[in-house]
Amino acid sequence: MGKLRRQCEERLRGFSIPQPFDLVTFCAHVSELRGRRLELKPIPGLSASAPCGMWVSLADVDYVLYEPATSKLHSEHIILHELAHMLCDHRLSMDSSVLRKLLPSISPDVVRRVLGRVDYATEQEQEAEMLASLIRGGGTKQRSRDALSQMTEVFSPYS
Repeated sequence: MGKLRRQCEERLRGFSIPQPFDLVTFCAHVSELRGRRLELKPIPGLSASAPCGMWVSLADVDYVLYEPATSKLHSEHIILHELAHMLCDHRLSMDSSVLRKLLPSISPDVVRRVLGRVDYATEQEQEAEMLASLIRGGGTKQRSRDALSQMTEVFSPYS
């Protein structure tokens, strides 16, 4: 894990992470870096039929789908995990029947890339998980915060 952490910290060197952290600002930065639109799409019930987060890459836009029925902190982490897949240029595809169910208005042939987290056994998933945690922590070890602000984030719904 130490080697993975160092690799992820190196990947984030020179990357602009807003302090205090702001997801909207960070997403705008990722969108600008990739030169394409980035849209966050809350999909209620996503985790019941698929992973709790997914990255869908089309020709001109990246979609991050996430389960909104969780705390703000968890939703944010799901989104950051998918953004980490983008930043690492991870690749994987998903069964077109799942895509049709989740995104009925988009032809599976149009989708260039889909990544959804199902487990954390693969190197890509471990890297995305570590990178997401580091991003939220400002690129280095988590900064300490008071207990009340941590509990507020954990128990607040994402909005």
